Amino acid sequence: MPVGHRGPRSCRALLALAAVGCAALLGAGSPAAHAGGTSTTLTNDVVHNLSLATLTGAVPASQPVTVGVFLSNPNQAAEDAYARQLYDPSSPNYGNYLDPDTFNTQFGVPAATFQATQAWLQGAGLTVTPIDGATNYVLATGTAAQVEAAFGTPLNTYRANGRSFYANTTAPRVPASLGVSDVLGLNNYNKLLTPRVQQVGPWTTGTQDATSGNVPKTGLLSIQDLWSIYDAPSTNKGNGQSMAIFGWGVTDPVVPDLRSFEAEWGLPGVPITVKRYGDTSTPDTNDGSTVEWELDTQASTGMAPNVMSETLYFGHHNSDTDALASLAGWVNDRKGPLQGSASYGECENVGNAGAIFTDGMEVPGDKILEQAVVEGRTLFASTGDTGSSCPILPENTNGVANQGYPGLEWPSVSPWAVAVGGTDLTGDGNTPEHRLAETAWEFTGGGNSTSEPAGSYQNGVAPTNCAFDAAGNPTLLGPPCRSTPDVAAISGDVVTGNGLAINDDNGPDSQGAGTSLSSPLWLGVWARIQAASPGNKGLGFANYKIYKLAQSSGGRDFYDVTVGDNQPYPATPGYDNTTGWGTPEISQIMLDLTGRLTPAHNATPAALVTSPSTTCGSLFTDPAADDNFTVEGESLAAPGTTPQLDILSGRASLSPDGQTLKTVITVSNLSSVIPTGGGENDYQLVFTYQGTQYFTQLAVEQTGTVLAWDGQLVKVSLENKYLQEHLVSGTITPGPNGTVEVDAPISDFAGLAAGSTLLRPAAATYVREGVNQGPLEPIDAAGPTYDDVLGACTS
Repeated sequence: MPVGHRGPRSCRALLALAAVGCAALLGAGSPAAHAGGTSTTLTNDVVHNLSLATLTGAVPASQPVTVGVFLSNPNQAAEDAYARQLYDPSSPNYGNYLDPDTFNTQFGVPAATFQATQAWLQGAGLTVTPIDGATNYVLATGTAAQVEAAFGTPLNTYRANGRSFYANTTAPRVPASLGVSDVLGLNNYNKLLTPRVQQVGPWTTGTQDATSGNVPKTGLLSIQDLWSIYDAPSTNKGNGQSMAIFGWGVTDPVVPDLRSFEAEWGLPGVPITVKRYGDTSTPDTNDGSTVEWELDTQASTGMAPNVMSETLYFGHHNSDTDALASLAGWVNDRKGPLQGSASYGECENVGNAGAIFTDGMEVPGDKILEQAVVEGRTLFASTGDTGSSCPILPENTNGVANQGYPGLEWPSVSPWAVAVGGTDLTGDGNTPEHRLAETAWEFTGGGNSTSEPAGSYQNGVAPTNCAFDAAGNPTLLGPPCRSTPDVAAISGDVVTGNGLAINDDNGPDSQGAGTSLSSPLWLGVWARIQAASPGNKGLGFANYKIYKLAQSSGGRDFYDVTVGDNQPYPATPGYDNTTGWGTPEISQIMLDLTGRLTPAHNATPAALVTSPSTTCGSLFTDPAADDNFTVEGESLAAPGTTPQLDILSGRASLSPDGQTLKTVITVSNLSSVIPTGGGENDYQLVFTYQGTQYFTQLAVEQTGTVLAWDGQLVKVSLENKYLQEHLVSGTITPGPNGTVEVDAPISDFAGLAAGSTLLRPAAATYVREGVNQGPLEPIDAAGPTYDDVLGACTS
């Protein structure tokens, strides 16, 4: 049998003794060495400083591995030149944005090369999955043994910084004739992260102003508050446009919670389509990020409610391989939206900083986003929630600490994306709401890259030169380097409870916050502005317009935030590294760019979503086995393995005498087993009545002891508190379809009576760690679906 087929297995037996020799054996017989006759080594496609990690073994031979192969554009210089001409008013190509087919004809990888790449991968025994329309990126899946042989490198497992990962031990070898630029997926060290900070909290207000009598709104703002504060014209709500959201993993609750949000605020039901990309060999990632996608969809469509549709371009997992596939799917989608938002990121390449890092997505990702710009599309991206640092630590410090590592996050650092920072925004209490104060959020991302070159729109703005090239290699007197953010919008603040009121896995009127709120808001802002553009191709990549307006309009298009900092960059007049040029004055931008405040194509929006009421029966239902015990991105129990906390439905009723409110939550299989081995399982049903959020709560301790309370949901500092005001009666029915019932005197809820409507009833289950008042870790959530007219049903 040829060495190339025996190498991976025999090398595994000698793993600890001869890793380098093993790599040599693999390379000798690999398809990389024989396809086309010569091979090239991709020296940057490794985990740098891997010696800092602990080797724990070899990747099992049969484990499926999906890689993404990215091909260089042989016409890159011509594409770069065309991109410059598109945004140069003196060029005959000004505004002549290309469709995907024309782009690939002019600048794509030749069909023969793309076909040869697929043939090489198939010849190595891998299953090839092209991305519709793409000519420069292809996915391939095989066993670890097949991938090792194809790329001439062993795959080993390691542990570092509190996490386990696999990685190739040497740089991969590929056929030189194919022009392979990068291979993603030979390691899974890089994981994209969502920057979102979120807590459940009530609407909060400040102290009444002695002069006006108004009470400033310092906590949650509604989407309609943001329309008025950011001066969005009522005559244009994005008609005729479409939008894109990028993410990964499970999306089951996203559309139901969007519909609930739309019903609460009387908005159209924007049609949602989900397109998935990447590795299907393992279940879709279920890491708790659904609350991010709920925020993204509600913030974007809330800001532009009359758009025709929104498409979710989602990877199956939060890997570089899948994320790049989803972006490639967008830019090659012939009918794809002109604007999208990515509320995620990973650290940029910062050279050899003495830490474990990979080159990630910057090089291939920038090429994909450049294609988007040539097509006249815009990606908005959040700058992150750890201030001027990049989150390299395993602990989640979003919104609470700067990690001190002076890097920016991709994709916001890309010169082909609009980087969006965050602010803390206070309303003045008027109707409609207006801005009382807007300051830089202290944890908004922003700073100056050391490796990503600045776009030409930043000429005279970017303050530093690059110290490294895009691959992380040191360079002397490099070009001006990218500076972020470009613009900003409300991110809110976890301490003050400031943010956008959304409906998510945590229930109704939850706090949506972080720069992952800011980015989709700008997506909706731009969709509104684009709707006024008379041309079918739109206004093109937004940054060219943003910088031109900011430098020529005398400041009328942006609210210049001049108070606050993000450690260490201060907000200053004009451009700065906390809020860029500032937050949008939407009507003024629309007028300056299009000369009108109405849609150019007045397409009919979707029908309004109404909030149905129920007088009897379930308030909501929830899929079985969607429970998920994940803390700060780490799964503590496999999804579907905590049935005692897996919600199926909920209902509320009055006792026959009208004096007792009865709430019932049904779960898959009720028991007193505590997933953490200690503490208690908690079950909450939350509803709003006359502006106050109330709850009923039942705790099951490991001994089987049952305790129940009712009270109000309040925020205290960083914590969401279920303020247990009254000890009430609670009972459980263990077993399959088990029930948790709380019976509370109706007098505990001020003004509640038969005929009252409970708004947005929803339920959630938690594990409480340790004693009473310990932290609550969420497991499952359900609703809201129906409002409840109380008293029509009695029990």
